[in-house]
Amino acid sequence: MASRDLEHQSTLHSRSPGRAGRSPSARSIVLCAAAATAALVAAAAAQAAPGKRLQAPQLSEIARAGTSIPDSVSAARTAELAVPAASWGGTYRTSTGESVSIFASNAYPVDRAIGQRWADFLATLIHGSELSSVTVFLAPATQVSRLCGADALACYSARDNLLVAPGEDPEADLSAEAVITHEYGHHVAAHRSNAPWDALDYGTKRWSSAINVCARARQGELAPGAEDPVQYDVNPGEGFAESYRVLNERRAGLPETPWQIVSDVLYPNDTALSMLEQDVTTPWQADSTSTRTARFTRSVRTRTYTIPTQLDGTLKVTLRPSAGTRLVLDVFAGAKRVAHATASRAVARSTTICGQRSYRVRITATRGNGTSSLAVSTP
Repeated sequence: MASRDLEHQSTLHSRSPGRAGRSPSARSIVLCAAAATAALVAAAAAQAAPGKRLQAPQLSEIARAGTSIPDSVSAARTAELAVPAASWGGTYRTSTGESVSIFASNAYPVDRAIGQRWADFLATLIHGSELSSVTVFLAPATQVSRLCGADALACYSARDNLLVAPGEDPEADLSAEAVITHEYGHHVAAHRSNAPWDALDYGTKRWSSAINVCARARQGELAPGAEDPVQYDVNPGEGFAESYRVLNERRAGLPETPWQIVSDVLYPNDTALSMLEQDVTTPWQADSTSTRTARFTRSVRTRTYTIPTQLDGTLKVTLRPSAGTRLVLDVFAGAKRVAHATASRAVARSTTICGQRSYRVRITATRGNGTSSLAVSTP
C-alpha cells in the first residue's frame, strides 16, 4: 500500500522488474530513479491544498443525500479509465476477510488507516462476490470532474471495474458516503445478468421486474441508459443505484431521506427492495425449463396451459409432436396472440416477457393421436 509514483501507468498492475542479473550501474540507476520518485511524491504532497484530507467514512452518512448525484456510467469505453499514477493506496483486507482495492489522490496526505476504513465501509454494504473486483479511486471534486466529466460528481466504468468518487462531501447536504454507495450500486448491476437486457441500464432481474422497467420503457416513461441531464431522473439504471443506497440506508436502521435523486416513478416499495436484496445476495443466473406432456385422442384435440411469468425476460416454448401427428401451437398474452406455428416435427417459438405475468399456450391436434411434449423456458 505504498504511495504510487508519478510515472504514467496505463493499468493498475505493478510492472516492477526482477532484481536478478542487475549490474552495479543498473542498481545505481534504480536507486537514483527511486530517489527521484520519492522526491516527486513528496513534492506532490507538498502541493496539496492546505487542510485537504481524505474523509473517514461513517455508515450513518449514507442517508445524507438531499440533492441529485450527477454521474456517468459506462459499460464500454474507447479509452481506458484508470487510477491516476499520482495516487496512494492498494488492496486492503476487510474485517469480513475480503479484499478491496482502494486508492486515493496524492492531493490527500497518505493515511493508510483511512484507506482501510473505506475498505471496511464498502464491506458493510450489502454485497456479493463482486466486492473483490472493484477498484475505488477517491479524489477532490476538481480531479473527479477531470476524470468523469465536467458535471459529474462521480463515475463508474464497468469495463475497468473502476469507481471514481469524491473523498470529501461534495455538498453540504450530500455526503461522500451517499455518493460512493450509489456508485457501488452500479458495480453490483454490472456483475448481474438481466438477459436479454443490460442490468447497468435496466437494473437487476428481480428489481427490474418489480418496478416494471420494460413496459415503462416501451411506453416512454423510462429511458434506460440515459445519462443526459434531461432524462437522467428517468434512467432505471440510476433508479437501481439509488434504490441500492436506500436499501443499505434502511438496513442500517437510518431515517430515510427524501427521494430526490431520480423520478418518483422509480421509488422502490418494500417488494422492490426485497427483490433488490435477493438480486444482490442470490443473483438470478439463467432461465429454467419445465416440460409438460400433451396427450391427444379422438375426443381430446386441444390442450391449454397457463404459464406464470413472474420475471421479465424471454419466454421460449418448444413443441415436439409425436410421430404421425400434426399440431398447431399458439401463445397468447391475454387476448393477443404473440406466437404461432404449425408443425409435425419439433418447433420453437419465443417472445419477450415485458410486464405480462402469465401466458396461455394452446396446442391443437389437426392430424393423428399420441403424446407430445411441450418444453417451457422462463426467467
